[in-house]
Amino acid sequence: MSANRGGWPLLRFAGVGGVNTAVHYGVYIGLSAVMSVLSAHVAATVTAMGCSYLLNCRFTFGVAPSARSLLRYPLSHLGDLVAGTAAMAVLTRTAEIDARVATVAAGVVAMPATFLITRAVLTRGARGDGRLR
Repeated sequence: MSANRGGWPLLRFAGVGGVNTAVHYGVYIGLSAVMSVLSAHVAATVTAMGCSYLLNCRFTFGVAPSARSLLRYPLSHLGDLVAGTAAMAVLTRTAEIDARVATVAAGVVAMPATFLITRAVLTRGARGDGRLR
């Protein structure tokens, strides 16, 4: 069964996001002990993004990784940044929700848009139907 048939691709996407967060945090904590906080954050972000790319290819969308989709993958994070920032602004300014709560809510609000952008980035131009067997 392919990753796109049956099941819940958006739920798998959210699970990959949870793994991505854990990888980022673990790498960041480990590296921040031996390098600057900013350097640790950048290294953790790159590491987590690589893991997220591979997991989303395999488990969320069932496509084979390729150099082309890997180079386009950061666009999905840009989409997440834009959608999440817009949601954060609306929640904190218009709805006057505390920023600590709004950041989580903004992530949830941005997830469907990020999912659609990521799906387009990873599945566009895939050979055949793009699914791993």
